[in-house]
Amino acid sequence: MHESAIKGVEGLELNGCDAEIRESRISRIVVEGYDTSLPREDVEKALRNHFASCGNIIHVYVPINDESDIPNRFSFIYVNGEDEEKALRLNGSDMGGGILQIYAYPFHENYLDDVLATMKEGPGHRLQRTLEVTGYDPSLSMDDVESKMCKHFSPASAFAYRTCGGLKSTALVYVIGEDAVQMALELSGRSVDGMNIVVTQVLPRKPIKCGYYTNPCTRIRLRSKKRSLLGGREDMLFCV
Repeated sequence: MHESAIKGVEGLELNGCDAEIRESRISRIVVEGYDTSLPREDVEKALRNHFASCGNIIHVYVPINDESDIPNRFSFIYVNGEDEEKALRLNGSDMGGGILQIYAYPFHENYLDDVLATMKEGPGHRLQRTLEVTGYDPSLSMDDVESKMCKHFSPASAFAYRTCGGLKSTALVYVIGEDAVQMALELSGRSVDGMNIVVTQVLPRKPIKCGYYTNPCTRIRLRSKKRSLLGGREDMLFCV
């Protein structure tokens, strides 16, 4: 995890009982044994379908070689903590003729880093991803929600977006690149000022809804200009 992100969560305590903590924290699972000759999208779809019975599949990450687009032999499934055991029971199951090997890979583990080093995303593959986030107080003002979201996810986040119709309990947080997604998933379930902010889904790859792009490396705070730039709209949260 990025050093500044680690500092940002030091000393934070989890809220609720142990069961609630397990439900809000995310487990990372490694899968191998599938057909790596298939396109990445086909492998992702097959893995989602294969693990569908295990509960909410938060994210499926199939690393690819940046030059050849060939999927790596290792892929990662992210599920709610209480669903980890169900997913692990699929070890040895058949998926498209391949026998899957499935095992837990907690966020603090890094023994696959060397194997995945050649799969790091180049600039052309560091696409925007959208995270569905819940757990913040919907009665807070827009500025307060913005501040808390940025405090929690920065430096991983570019900005968060609220649908029209006022504040609800769910926000969409936009991040750039898989490393930022990984960081956000690791932070999920951490308590921030008494709120248990949780990533419930990493949505499919698609363009940012609002049409604005914020480079996380060159962010500029737009508080004073935000309303005029967005035509008076107040449903946009920028994490800068």
